[in-house]
Amino acid sequence: MSTPPDLCIIGAGSLGIDLALHARRLGANVVLADRGAPEPGDAVHLSLRKAALSESARRAQDMRRAPELGVGASEFKLSLKQISERANRLVEDRARLYSPEILTAQGITIIRGATSFVDARSVLIGDVTIKPRATIVAIGAKAIVPEVPGLAEVAFFTPDSILENQRKLTHLVVIGGDATALELAQIQRRFGAEVTIVPQGPILPGFDPEAVALLLRALREEGIAIREGMSVRAIKGRSQGIGVEIAGAEGTTESLDASHLMVSMGRRADLDALDIAKVKLKTGTDSALGHLRGAFGASSSRFVRFAGDAAGRQEWSEAVAEGRAAVEAALGRSNTPSLRVPRTVNTQPAIAELAPAVALKARGKETILRENFAENDRATAMGQGSGLLKVTVSEQGQVQRASVIGPEAQEMAAVLAIAMAHKTGLTDLARLSLPRPSLFEVLSRLGENYLAAQTVSKRGQGGGRVRRLFRR
Repeated sequence: MSTPPDLCIIGAGSLGIDLALHARRLGANVVLADRGAPEPGDAVHLSLRKAALSESARRAQDMRRAPELGVGASEFKLSLKQISERANRLVEDRARLYSPEILTAQGITIIRGATSFVDARSVLIGDVTIKPRATIVAIGAKAIVPEVPGLAEVAFFTPDSILENQRKLTHLVVIGGDATALELAQIQRRFGAEVTIVPQGPILPGFDPEAVALLLRALREEGIAIREGMSVRAIKGRSQGIGVEIAGAEGTTESLDASHLMVSMGRRADLDALDIAKVKLKTGTDSALGHLRGAFGASSSRFVRFAGDAAGRQEWSEAVAEGRAAVEAALGRSNTPSLRVPRTVNTQPAIAELAPAVALKARGKETILRENFAENDRATAMGQGSGLLKVTVSEQGQVQRASVIGPEAQEMAAVLAIAMAHKTGLTDLARLSLPRPSLFEVLSRLGENYLAAQTVSKRGQGGGRVRRLFRR
């Protein structure tokens, strides 16, 4: 190329395309390196497909529960083939919006071919070498497969491949306890499969234990078996079905008869495929993400940043927020994102949690407040009263962190994210104007309860005494 581009983004999956468009909106000259094959674990396509399947599964569950709401339910038939075909159509429609022709018309230069680093400043794409001012690695990632004896000898699903399944499963054993494992386990259970989760470690590590306990109770009520504290020790292929040997820390063992397996233990990006060693990055202390050395995907090279799976951000909302911040930093427009991005578990009920961007220094006493969905008229009318909103507030009444489990948890967390960004106090949430009944009344009730718990000031107490004297 005659003129060096401002930015090269490696990976033409959904994230790479989003970041390229964001850079173009900022006026940058962008090259998008298409490696010639779909990026593994393409976040948006997988999320859209999973959302479509989840919605079909929810409708099936609603029909099963209809008698609880006084609606007679007749027998219904699931067509997994039609459900899968609908999900495929949605993904195809989305893909058309970002065709190479449309991206080129928006000023993005697309170069297709095997992609690798020549050095920290140069990238080889096919037979074209470019020297951009900065490079962002936004490639996809493959599912991590644990070393379990016998697993390599049997067929098993990953979170990607199970979304393509069009057959009813008899007994699915899920190996893993991350958000994706729980989401897909619930979908398959609602499609009629018997499901057992073997977490292979902690379930939803990093999430609020109280919210996790409520979710696990809800999943068990749907008939999902969860073997907490147990791990798969061996897999044995059989002429019919699969034998799964599991064991607990106390030495307890159990044998499961499975028809199918799914492994969901996170993803890992293959950076070696890009000849990343030629960049000569200094490694950090994190064994899995040792190439990262700072915020927004920064590495030891000021010319190379990482985004999405390559930066350890597997959830789409987190990947986009930090990826766009990485673009801005690479273009010299570094700007800390003003909104916190919720971590979510997209089950029903869903979990959404918010934490501060950096560790907060203690400024007086912090208070934890709770509001139960069982006291919310809208939630109970929907038959979804099992949920909890929990926030930590500063002495000044500002939200520091939050955890929500219940209907519309993600949207509620988004409102709280705005409150955190603008340092809105709980007293302001108490003044929310809402239709009644509304799920969001849990926010206003939280504010009302906070106000009621505040100690009246000395001046306020004195004024009250004066008014009482005049009444006499």
